[in-house]
Amino acid sequence: MAPIPTPGNILNVLSGDISMLLFWPLFGRKQATRRSRMSLSLDELRSWSEGLAQVVESIDDTEAPRRLCDALGGLVRADRSGVFVLRRHSSPLAILHEVPPGTEASSYLESLYLLDPVYDHFLRRTLPTCALLHDICPDDFFESDYFLKYWSSVKIVSEFSINAHYDDDTVLHVPLSRTEGSDPFSREDMDVLNAVSPAVVAIMRHFWDARKTSFESGATEADSFHTHLRNVMDNFGCSLLTAREMDIMQLTMRGYSDKLTARELDITPGTVRNHKKSIFSKLHVSSQGQVFGLLLDALQLPADSATGPDPLATLLEQRQDA
Repeated sequence: MAPIPTPGNILNVLSGDISMLLFWPLFGRKQATRRSRMSLSLDELRSWSEGLAQVVESIDDTEAPRRLCDALGGLVRADRSGVFVLRRHSSPLAILHEVPPGTEASSYLESLYLLDPVYDHFLRRTLPTCALLHDICPDDFFESDYFLKYWSSVKIVSEFSINAHYDDDTVLHVPLSRTEGSDPFSREDMDVLNAVSPAVVAIMRHFWDARKTSFESGATEADSFHTHLRNVMDNFGCSLLTAREMDIMQLTMRGYSDKLTARELDITPGTVRNHKKSIFSKLHVSSQGQVFGLLLDALQLPADSATGPDPLATLLEQRQDA
């Protein structure tokens, strides 16, 4: 029996004998799902082996991410898949993007991606190698204004990602999604994806080693947008709200419920609600949705107009002058 490869020796497999990499899901899945005593069927193993062989043959090619997602789809069905590069000092980079054009989600890279729970975990260095979105997002994320604006049209019911940590500032993010009409990923599905994740991580790291220079040609523009977005997010309302009110507003925008916000800030839910009333009063709004709308409008300010101490104050002043 061939030994089960480890993350450390898969890189050697990419340039040498690929037998362990091709047959690893057979053993890895048995190990991951021992309680159900399941293993890959011969057809599943053949599909994975053929798909992975194509990935290895094109490892330095732009087609490698697509072929990798196709190979994963042969193991676990997904309605959509993608490959993104999450960067600490720049906006995310789309290597493979299957979101339908014309939907709000198609503008993710130009949106408030800082509110995305995956990106938030990446920034805090808490993003797992394998992650189910429902497990890592705040409790009210799927009712948040951010989700409803950018992702509700895609109708995601379940998303599982494999995340290759390249360096301290870069993660290669491979999400697989199921949409409305499909069942969420099962425990067995996730066991399979966990079992093959070291191979996926090694392939993505190798791919980025070979191709990152060609993909980062527009880095200056992406860096500028990220800096602008960071400034708007960090300083939005700072001249009008207290530091505690700023914290509560930011957490609410990320999809934290009053209860979870209270736990995060070590206060009571009643105190959170009182702070929200104060926020609405100071901003002359009556709902969290209106606060989010102001944030979107502030983001549309030219970068030089939003570099003041408070982009929200700048926005309100411009509206008064209009």
